Amino acid sequence: MPDSTPLTPGRHFPADLTPPDRGEILALLAAYGYAGTGDIRLIDSSHGGDDIRLNYIIDRRWVLRLVKAPDMTERRLAGLNRLIGRYRDFGLTCPAYLPDPQGRFFHARGPFSVYLAEYVDLPLMADLMRDQPSSFDEKALWQEVLDSVALFAERYRNTDLSETMGMYSLFDLSPFDREAGIDEKQQNFNCLTAALRDLGGSALADRLTRKHDAVRAALKAAAHSLPRCVFQGDENSSNVLVGPDGHLAGFIDFNLAGTEVIVNYFANLGGGFQEEVTEPIGAGERLSRTLAGYREYQGRMLTLYHAAEAEKEAMGRYTWIALTAGWPQVCFFLEALKGGALKKEVLELLGMLADLPEEELRP
Repeated sequence: MPDSTPLTPGRHFPADLTPPDRGEILALLAAYGYAGTGDIRLIDSSHGGDDIRLNYIIDRRWVLRLVKAPDMTERRLAGLNRLIGRYRDFGLTCPAYLPDPQGRFFHARGPFSVYLAEYVDLPLMADLMRDQPSSFDEKALWQEVLDSVALFAERYRNTDLSETMGMYSLFDLSPFDREAGIDEKQQNFNCLTAALRDLGGSALADRLTRKHDAVRAALKAAAHSLPRCVFQGDENSSNVLVGPDGHLAGFIDFNLAGTEVIVNYFANLGGGFQEEVTEPIGAGERLSRTLAGYREYQGRMLTLYHAAEAEKEAMGRYTWIALTAGWPQVCFFLEALKGGALKKEVLELLGMLADLPEEELRP
């Protein structure tokens, strides 16, 4: 019997458009050569009005996607299928994109692009964390995810690089950075220094800017000579598939996949300033914990990925940028600067970052 669960998109769906009903969804599926029964569930992972992502899971066999997002083309999906093939060869379960009988991936539905992917009937890490936290070791599973990134880079460095850059990329812009004309971390850093100046902290903003500009200049001179890899691009708990044994099984959602400088990618997965600790612990203590965590993490990653000396030097600089201008870190800084118990600590911490030699972040 067909599922009667409502298929109502979230708040980002345009108010002047009608979302597809079950009949239309099954008709869209049929255009790819498949017949469904009508058991359909909607997951709306939209990020905004210009980034709509409706995921219709049909019969637990297919995912029909209606999207309005940058850089999704026939060539892009063909490239992602090649990348998914590498992940499968690597031993991970990852759903592929499915063409229609004419070999086309994309169909149109009004202003939306439509494409189809396989559905993998395995639980997601995020769902288990919410519903069955005792069924697996969260810390050990996340370590498996990090290990997979290092081992994947070791095997596939400089292999079939994508023309689409990943979300952590500096200088070479990802699809979501092109409108602004600068990479996301530069945008984040600009927001941070503007907030400091609004608070009367121009001297600190100037110190950070001088350091930031020097680090970026050194990275820009070296970036195009450093090994790269194409990664899944969004290894968070909502995209991690867990096997019956509680171990990493694979990944879903390759929409953000792209080419990254390998050690830049590592730097961005290394953690932050324990943003969940919202009570003062002292700027020095917060920085010390972060550096200790990074050194442990880097040591592990570089036993699995064999980096050249130039990569290790660059990794220290990329880590400085990630800690100063990464999205979670800047959100933490900006929230603290609004006032409250952490304001003084974060101002001191930013001063320490302005003076921190990036060599101290080098593995």
